[in-house]
Amino acid sequence: MHHHAFSRRSAGIHSLPVELLTRIFVLGSQFEYLYEDSPFLLKPVQDYSPAEAPNLQVIVSHVCRHWRQVALRTPSLWTTLHFRKISHIQRATMYLSRCSLSGTSNTYLLDILIDTVAEEDYLPGINLYKNELRTIFQAIVPHVRRWRAFHLKICDDDCKAQARQYLSACGPAPSLETLQLYHFTDYRTAQRLYLATYRPPVIVFSNTLPRLKNVSLIGVNLPWDKSPFLQDLHHLELALHLDNIRTPYAYWDRMLRLSPELRTLCLHYSGPKEATAADPALIWPNLDDKIQLRSLQELSVTDLDPDYLCQVIQRLHIPNVNKLTLDLPDQNFTPFVELLTNSAATGSTDNTGRASNTQASSRFHPMEHSSPSTTPPDSPILSLRNLETLIVRALECSPSSLISLLRATQALRVLQVDFSRVGGGLCQIFNQDPGITPSAASLASTGFVHHPLLPLLKIMKVAGTPGKDILNTLHTRHRLSREPPAVSEKWIIGWDEKRRGTDAELDALVDKGYWSFTGQGRKVRVIIETYDDEEEVEEVPDNDAESGDDDELEDEP
Repeated sequence: MHHHAFSRRSAGIHSLPVELLTRIFVLGSQFEYLYEDSPFLLKPVQDYSPAEAPNLQVIVSHVCRHWRQVALRTPSLWTTLHFRKISHIQRATMYLSRCSLSGTSNTYLLDILIDTVAEEDYLPGINLYKNELRTIFQAIVPHVRRWRAFHLKICDDDCKAQARQYLSACGPAPSLETLQLYHFTDYRTAQRLYLATYRPPVIVFSNTLPRLKNVSLIGVNLPWDKSPFLQDLHHLELALHLDNIRTPYAYWDRMLRLSPELRTLCLHYSGPKEATAADPALIWPNLDDKIQLRSLQELSVTDLDPDYLCQVIQRLHIPNVNKLTLDLPDQNFTPFVELLTNSAATGSTDNTGRASNTQASSRFHPMEHSSPSTTPPDSPILSLRNLETLIVRALECSPSSLISLLRATQALRVLQVDFSRVGGGLCQIFNQDPGITPSAASLASTGFVHHPLLPLLKIMKVAGTPGKDILNTLHTRHRLSREPPAVSEKWIIGWDEKRRGTDAELDALVDKGYWSFTGQGRKVRVIIETYDDEEEVEEVPDNDAESGDDDELEDEP
């Protein structure tokens, strides 16, 4: 009896070997992995707040004395340093001491985020401004050789001056893989605008970043001709750049050509500097001199002029893109959409999207490259047959051009559209012939076969669409089709409880769901889920109460 009782006690979690307990802690701290969707924690949206770093290491260190000792002696648990509030500075100091144990200082790499505010939003003792930024840099710069990811957001020219000072003098960062620099300023005055856009950029990290793979520059430019580390990239994001601080095409060309493994490219009101015949250094190449990015899988374009976007995209060969995100409001982007759908058939097009020969317009001239393109001029820009995900946040174009785009993406699995910001409604797009919805009887009598658009679609996420249009589209796709969709669908609809009563059809669809019958009479359910498409960015919960003062509990039982 005594032997069995002892065995049961010894089988408890407290009997686990330290090595196994350590492994559990490490795996648990990685459960909420911040970089699962993107290497960049910040987004080019003013009110966006990045998610808090995982807090499990602090929680387990408060369970009991044994667990605390194990956690404190596991340096890899304390390598994430996020600075958003004044209390985070002291917390980071403790984290640094824990992940810099004797003999391990060069082993455990640091992931750093610094999120400061503008002077008018500064609350002393709470958030971070220039004095706190100086303190943070003084704490982390001695460890610059251990930086793995560095994300910096500044909203003020004084903070920018601090960042320029430290990043230009901190020396090499041989372990840095991800660099994100974000400068958002409410300029307000011409002087602020001048300081933010006309001050020459500085060389950072002594131009020594041998492991750099992911670069995001939001409102920040670099000395493009003196930044040799802009190559061999896997993820590139350029955002919020006025034309005068954008990279000249020659350096844009070099950066992309020397990054053959580039996987994602995001252009948000940015890209190469506009071409002009008056300055030979700004001349763009002919349309047939394409930059080959065969590894590119994701392309995102936001807030670019139609002509400019067509000119940039025409000079890319990106046949393996499987995810495309479009946020293009306020102007007519029909030429761009037609460019995507017609490029394979018509070859190169001019800046209006019309077919043309391979010569550029008169303001563009050939430019020499160290690695000339070998792509035939009539190659498609991207293969729409490979596209699996299409996100349309905003797009002004003709309904017919959007229908042509969807028809060309028959392998699409995921489609997200905000129809409040897209030309053409849901029914107009998916029923293809507005006003004509054949009945089941007419189908049987005429032999008409309705082929549903996007037969492989698995997830449809829509906003800005009344319930009647959603029901009509579901009815057309499923009940009136001789060839119903090949896979079961999930529809995620913009709706929440505060809208109940404003759209009876939408309320009923949310409450009852949707069922259809296949041609063989089998009942099939379309999964209906909802999301609040009107909610603003959620505020990040304050975890300071749990994590800020844990180091005062060294003797906690």
